[in-house]
Amino acid sequence: MTSPVKKMHRTLLFAPGSRIELLTKAQLGAADAMIFDLEDSVPLNAKAEARQNVQQVLALGLKKPMYLRISNPRAGDYLADLGVLHNQSLVNVAGVALPKADDAQDIETVSKALQEIEIKAGVALGSLSILPMIETCLGLRNSFDIAKSSKRVSGMALASAEQGDFMVDLGGRWTPRNLALTYPRSKLVVDSRAAGVEWIVDGVFMNLKDTQLLREECLIARELGFVGKMAIHPTQVDVMHEVFSPSAEEIEYARGLIAAFREGEARGVGAVKYEGMMVDYANVRLAERTLALVETL
Repeated sequence: MTSPVKKMHRTLLFAPGSRIELLTKAQLGAADAMIFDLEDSVPLNAKAEARQNVQQVLALGLKKPMYLRISNPRAGDYLADLGVLHNQSLVNVAGVALPKADDAQDIETVSKALQEIEIKAGVALGSLSILPMIETCLGLRNSFDIAKSSKRVSGMALASAEQGDFMVDLGGRWTPRNLALTYPRSKLVVDSRAAGVEWIVDGVFMNLKDTQLLREECLIARELGFVGKMAIHPTQVDVMHEVFSPSAEEIEYARGLIAAFREGEARGVGAVKYEGMMVDYANVRLAERTLALVETL
């Protein structure tokens, strides 16, 4: 039996909590979902103002799914960040993006706090999800345990930005070929899928001028198994959608393959010929994943 389709966003657009006009503007663009940031993009002396800004925007209602990037419990006042969700409608509040996730304990700590918010809001337990962001070598080392740690983990993300936290911790050097990130990206994909997590998100691309390099990085990420990418500017979204959306040909092929296989399966055949290729259950799984991406857009 096919599992229920879970939402897998192609794009997550960052909006710093300290810029209330960007919190509003982010909801009007083409990105599938947003990240309201209370962490690194907000200076320490602007944290309180940023929380107030997010509360103000939440009170007006969200137009699309939003993940709240909070401080890591080991590095900042995550409870104050989560406080913006108290006494608010949680409609379109998808959950939290958890930066610098290093182990399963990080997930457990935040999960307990989310449960309290759900109880007070009168919504179903587990409604608020967690998107762990892997930003250290230790986090990558523990990525399977993190992905497996809670049913709240809806996806996994790698902070792959040039000169970002992960790259600095790795000691690697970013180049257009992305060699330094090949193993980290591959490991995160393997660990996530082994843990049953399908929504795997690549980090931001810092160069706002070079659209071709952005496209190439998206293509690399998709080839390695990622299904989406984080954006720092609305102008990046169209390229990301183009790369991470199944093409019309891919959709037609997937539907035809599944139909042909089901027909053969009904006749007691476990492998059938489709468009000159022998296909079996593995091919069906891939085709179903392609259609799942379409159904969740």
